[in-house]
Amino acid sequence: MNNQQVDQHIVPLVAQLKRGNLTGLLQKATQLVRMAPKNPRALDFLGVVNESLGRHAEAIQSHAKALQYMPTNPDIRHRYAQALQRGGRYEEAIDEYERVLYYRPGDFRAVRGKASALTDLGKLDEALKTLHVLEKLVEEKPATLNVRLALATSFIRLAPDAHDPEEAIDRIRPLAEDESGESGLRINAFFQMGRVLEKLKRHDEAFACWAKTKTLKHLNWDPDAHSRRVDRLIDCWSEDCGVPSSDSDGSRLIYILGMMRSGTSLTEQMVAQIEGVSPGGEMNAVSRRVAEVEQEHNPMFRPLPLTRARYSVPMMQRITTDAWKMYNDVAREGWITDKQPFNCFFVPLIARMFPGCKIIHCMRDPQDCCLSNYMQSFSRPHPQTNELYWLGRYHRDYERMMDAWRSLSLPNMIDLKYEDTVADPEGQSRRVAGFLGVEWTEDMLNYHRSDRVVRTASREQVRQPIYKSSVKKYELYAKHLGDLRRGLGIDEDVAAPTEPA
Repeated sequence: MNNQQVDQHIVPLVAQLKRGNLTGLLQKATQLVRMAPKNPRALDFLGVVNESLGRHAEAIQSHAKALQYMPTNPDIRHRYAQALQRGGRYEEAIDEYERVLYYRPGDFRAVRGKASALTDLGKLDEALKTLHVLEKLVEEKPATLNVRLALATSFIRLAPDAHDPEEAIDRIRPLAEDESGESGLRINAFFQMGRVLEKLKRHDEAFACWAKTKTLKHLNWDPDAHSRRVDRLIDCWSEDCGVPSSDSDGSRLIYILGMMRSGTSLTEQMVAQIEGVSPGGEMNAVSRRVAEVEQEHNPMFRPLPLTRARYSVPMMQRITTDAWKMYNDVAREGWITDKQPFNCFFVPLIARMFPGCKIIHCMRDPQDCCLSNYMQSFSRPHPQTNELYWLGRYHRDYERMMDAWRSLSLPNMIDLKYEDTVADPEGQSRRVAGFLGVEWTEDMLNYHRSDRVVRTASREQVRQPIYKSSVKKYELYAKHLGDLRRGLGIDEDVAAPTEPA
């Protein structure tokens, strides 16, 4: 296929991507690369699709291949740098942003990207210097609202540690409130403003900013439909479900799972200090296999293992073998951690795919956990986090699902409460070490000194020693959490909202 033919295929796919319709898009982009395996446009677009799905490793690989055929293209190289940064490979990302600047001197996005990667690395002084250079470049010619908003957002990321917070807020607020700005930039701006306002203990203003990000996202979620899916899931994986186990030895695998923002990153960071443990981060080794088996295409929900009859002996062997390919890419020997929170939906399946594996279920106070989800701006869509009532309902379904898994004989699983870890980190880390059958060392408490890459929304927290300020944080926002409490069933006597706020 020539470039013109490839472009004819890509144009409607780009339109589909812009509409946010990801259903079947990866399959179409992959098929295009099969038809044109050496075409940089096709490879680059596959990288974009992978990135939109949170498949960072695959996005990096696709963009790198595209650059083999078009190494001087600054746009492809910029997308490659972004993929490296989102995949946690910050130093490499900085190098690539520098290469973009070689081909396109003074490029706003590349300089801003470099400053962002420096911020991710905690090199705040260098990031601030880079942004001052960028500020001078912007001042040399009239800047659009979106350019000024993007620059202001970069500056506020450095507050309050390396930039005056009040100055940053005063600068970004009018730009974020301008409805003519790009919605994605405004969402990020309000999120960062909320983060800084919280640090200034201006909690009502902070909450208003987070609520604004949710309004701008316009995500849809059906809590009743999700509850019905959880009912089916629990029924599917009963004690006598009859689904066979594979013959694989899963004793090298440690699963760390639970609700998002429940302490999975902290737990993995602690476990990763044990000799012989290779941290895999949030892997999709199991969820992708489920998606292949179930072949469900509902953009609102991730695929769940709901069709018991499909998990035959040959199928279990195949999906287990395929999953091992991803785990072996992390390490060929020793333990591997997979801290994908969503694996909580797959506990009985995981126990059958990988007999001998160990599962650490991270738990946290429901109101704190849900509030923390609401306060985040995730890189991937998580529609259940867009409304407090939805979050509460989602958490209730998660709790009853985990209760069902605990009643099963197969999973080798322990519960680890975030509040207990904060109150007694040595005691709880010793408990985890005992569960894993390894000798405890003080390194498990000094996780914050590790240079291990953290690629999730928790990356700033795990650079710090254990702190207690996140325990009962919901009390600071109690007057705003009525819908959350209704969703959680705490205020059963108050009717649920009839429509999203």
